[in-house]
Amino acid sequence: MAAKHLLITSLFTLVIAGTLPAQNFYKESIPRVYTLTLAGGPASMYSDNGGPYRKLDFPIFGSVTLSAAKKINRRINLRLSAGYQHVSSNMEYVAERAYEWGEENKAYAFTGDAVYIDFMPEFYFLPYETHIERFRVNGYAGIGLGFMAIPEKQAYAYPNETEITVIESTPTALYLPVRLGGSVAFGPNWDVGFEASLFATLSDELDGNAGSNKTNDMLMQGQFFVKRYLSPFPFWEKWFKK
Repeated sequence: MAAKHLLITSLFTLVIAGTLPAQNFYKESIPRVYTLTLAGGPASMYSDNGGPYRKLDFPIFGSVTLSAAKKINRRINLRLSAGYQHVSSNMEYVAERAYEWGEENKAYAFTGDAVYIDFMPEFYFLPYETHIERFRVNGYAGIGLGFMAIPEKQAYAYPNETEITVIESTPTALYLPVRLGGSVAFGPNWDVGFEASLFATLSDELDGNAGSNKTNDMLMQGQFFVKRYLSPFPFWEKWFKK
């Protein structure tokens, strides 16, 4: 009799033990179409008064970006990004044209903090169906449309004044985010990678100095990122399950 009870208990345990992994596998096999990405790294701004770029004498600061994306087919994600980047001209470099720019009411230096938000599609080089079928190494590129604002201080050197004039301003602009990146799968639900970005703005007045070079102002970033494939199940089902 004891042997019979032991046999029934063993079979019941095996069934339960086999059912739980099957349920977990079923859950993990459901496509995770939403992702959340946190990125950060060095950045700079190409501007009329940024510094002597040909001598590579321009400032580099930090930037951070938070992105949410949805996979819509094998190759394309739709991505919404928001972030922050400190921007400034080379404050240790006084442009030879500072007084000339002052006569034209153009700033010779500036410093501020750019905040931005943009939307763009991501095109993967190696298309895949679901997150569990993705390639270990992959690359992507994309271009979109965004908006930025830069609360900043602008410095003007007027020839008839002995002191520098500092003006506070918050210029805004639309921009085209151009991104190129690569990722490496790190476990079933995580990616790590690097992304290079160029924000081609539709304005040449973000630095308080327009027309001193042939291009509009641009932001440049190189960011390392970590990406999470979000579970389709509410987190409270796991954390507060009775």
